[in-house]
Amino acid sequence: MAESLIYESVIGYAFWCLVHHLGPMIWFYPLNELEISGYEIFALVIFSPVLFTCGSGLRSILKSSTGLAALLMIIIGGCASFQAETTLSRLIILSAGIASAYVLQCALWWQDDIEKRKLSFWSFTIGFMAMVASKIWYVSISPMWNDYVTNKVLITFLTLAAVAKVMVEWMTLSAKPSTLKQSGDTVKTESKVKTKKQSCLGPSLAYGATCFVLHAIFGEVSVVCRYAVQGYPNTGPLPNPWGGLILVMLTAGLFLSMHTTLPENKLWSACGIASSMGLMFLPTWWAYGCGTFLALYIMSVWPSICEKMVACESPGKSLMIGNATYLAGILAMIWCTAYNFVPLGELARERTYIVIAVMMPQIAICATKQSSCGNLLTISLEMPEKKYYVISRDQPTSDKPSKDAALGKIIKKYLFAIALLGLVGFHYRNHIMPTYSSSLKPELPNSKKEFSALIWTFHFGYDNEGWPSLDRAASLLNHTGADVITLLESDASKPYLGNKDIAMWLGEKLGMYADFGPSTRDHTWGNLLLSKYPIIKSKHHLLPSPEGELAPSVSATVNISGTPVDFVVTHMGNDRDDIDRRLQAESLANLCDQSENPVVFLGYVTSAPGSRDYKELLSKGRLKDIDSNDKERWCEYIMYRGLTKLGYARISHGGLSDTELQMARWEIKEETGSYKTLTNSKDIPQPHQFNPVFGSYYRGHWYGREHHFHMSTPKYFVKQN
Repeated sequence: MAESLIYESVIGYAFWCLVHHLGPMIWFYPLNELEISGYEIFALVIFSPVLFTCGSGLRSILKSSTGLAALLMIIIGGCASFQAETTLSRLIILSAGIASAYVLQCALWWQDDIEKRKLSFWSFTIGFMAMVASKIWYVSISPMWNDYVTNKVLITFLTLAAVAKVMVEWMTLSAKPSTLKQSGDTVKTESKVKTKKQSCLGPSLAYGATCFVLHAIFGEVSVVCRYAVQGYPNTGPLPNPWGGLILVMLTAGLFLSMHTTLPENKLWSACGIASSMGLMFLPTWWAYGCGTFLALYIMSVWPSICEKMVACESPGKSLMIGNATYLAGILAMIWCTAYNFVPLGELARERTYIVIAVMMPQIAICATKQSSCGNLLTISLEMPEKKYYVISRDQPTSDKPSKDAALGKIIKKYLFAIALLGLVGFHYRNHIMPTYSSSLKPELPNSKKEFSALIWTFHFGYDNEGWPSLDRAASLLNHTGADVITLLESDASKPYLGNKDIAMWLGEKLGMYADFGPSTRDHTWGNLLLSKYPIIKSKHHLLPSPEGELAPSVSATVNISGTPVDFVVTHMGNDRDDIDRRLQAESLANLCDQSENPVVFLGYVTSAPGSRDYKELLSKGRLKDIDSNDKERWCEYIMYRGLTKLGYARISHGGLSDTELQMARWEIKEETGSYKTLTNSKDIPQPHQFNPVFGSYYRGHWYGREHHFHMSTPKYFVKQN
């Protein structure tokens, strides 16, 4: 039993990895085109259980050992899609794997034998917990999709698990004749499920709603913290280590489902609904507390909800309804943030709380509804045993409760081990895992009080071909040597972006302080601030956006060698929303004008040099452009006040994003006199030069795959005598 649980859990792990990766792969296309692309059609693969409605003959084939082997082979291929050469071929292969994964779920969760059915369900559940725990070790990234080597290793384990599963099925079939009566002895047959005709609508809706909540909020342990995040110094719980409590509560919820009848209590479900709303609306630690309780609640009701769904006699219909509910939730979350680019988007604008409010009652109603289906999936330990509905040639087997107890004890050990392993991952990251910089909190001697800052539109950690780009991006940012960095389009905590925490990942890799920016529940695309110097205070802003997409901004004060320097960073709205841009420019200008310290503005302005919004920032914000002679910019701008500029560079994106990097260097003292501009680095002292790894002065665009200075930079500004 223990061995079977291991290899089936590996298959369950692959199932969740595949399902959670479909959204990011589809999202790549509308992200590039800023509109519905047509590739969204691939989402329909989750309705592959329709095959189980096509007649008993096809169902028998799919549930046979041969069908099982074929499905597992396609699933392995889906996981190997990471090795594909093009984005489209990867999406096609991945989709085939996901379609097979859902068909396999039908075949396993609706097996005739109760023991096998339970084993498969709990293996899938353990697989989910293992996926969540493994992300801790990879700093919120799924190991399956992190890199080529890890992907191959996991495929190897999956292949071994698939072979073991198929071999056991074949051996079971070959041993079946021995179960007949021989020499007058009675040999018990496998216990089978007694199905009843009942509505599958309610349980299936609840199953889909639960899958949605598990993906959207608990697909990564950091997401709850990012719903609750605020600015410095009272940021709320940081995902490292407070995400660990989310993992603990998810595990505890499954333990509750085994040892108590609490999940069936109406007050328990009422508290679950209330906690979901608290996560949506309460500040920092209160929201986090609600999120931890929601983790406990959702996993406590998960087994009983799934059990009520599989009690329905139509697996294809049940799972299709459930998957449709899940997909509706994911699409609704997209509409809530991408409302400016989708049909009827205004109806969903900033209304994630409504999506959650619709999903949670479905879960609660199903969880509290009395059922006579018996223990088809759930395991009850240390409680009066429930009735079992079985059909056999003899009386129901008397050792059924003991089998439940044995399986439950093994499952608890596995869940405990997974949770412990996940928590150890935080220790590994904090004390063992190397970073690009020497320390998370560096002491930076800087007698001349010079610093550099950089702005980049990050594209959620995916390159222009749809492949993960975090490692390459971290290496690039490290080579720039920038002391303060703002990354736009950086909130990938959403389910359709992979539940990744880019702020945490880069903060740990680069050894920098990280301000996540406006929270995930604020419906922006993200505005991250990284700093090698301590962030004294910061405030998150949602700029006026009456017509278009929400524009995030962060105003922060950083202690640079004893001198406070203010940073205002932003991603303004789309250029087609003129009223929004005017109001946003006015708001940003006021933030800069009110600053009493030297100030740096790093902004995505969506206006040309010399435009109304550009002039607003310079005049009312009392700012200076880092290079007023650069007329080739469109979105990214660097401005400042109370500092002496030393240099300015534009670095090509090299395919990592659709936007270049812009960088500047200053000395902390009031600017006086005039400058001459130099482009030959040989005329500049080495400490003031930009990293020569990006080449030398270059005119025009650089289109190569590597990163290079371009657009008539780098420039150095030298004070004239």
